Amino acid sequence: MRYGHHLSGLIAHESDEIILLSIFGTVLLVAGTAQRFQVSSAIGAFLVGIALSGTVAEQSHRLVSPLRDLFAAIFFFFFGLETDPAALVPSLPFALGLGAITAVTKVLAGYLATRREGIDQQGRLRAGIELVARGEFSIVIAGLGSSIEPRLAPLSAAYVLIMAMLGPLVARVAR
Repeated sequence: MRYGHHLSGLIAHESDEIILLSIFGTVLLVAGTAQRFQVSSAIGAFLVGIALSGTVAEQSHRLVSPLRDLFAAIFFFFFGLETDPAALVPSLPFALGLGAITAVTKVLAGYLATRREGIDQQGRLRAGIELVARGEFSIVIAGLGSSIEPRLAPLSAAYVLIMAMLGPLVARVAR
């Protein structure tokens, strides 16, 4: 955060192509350095995203959004390829338990956070319920966890599938 404005100044340019190539180069450099020190390369890339600010951040968001969607789809596809459907069944009880705990804590967190802002009780409950559907990052965590401990893969996949189905259903009921 301290040097983010310097990084933004180095990357800033009128040309979209130069900004895009500079972003990719910076992300690869920082992610590679992080990986070299045995820290997740994803964390390095995340830090670059946090460090960018101002118009460079806005331009970057506009330029990289289509790629983000493409790579997210490929990530989910790859996660699906690595998932053995037969291994999901034994993990279902644990995944259902984790899903229930996660849903309750998300509703509680949303409820308490909006209570501080003076939102009425129905709005608090709706805000908490809306959080249940928010969990796209959980599949990324599941992928990282699976790479560290392969036995977590079926549990992670089952949990993500349960939450992906439960979230929109609960959100629809809340509306």
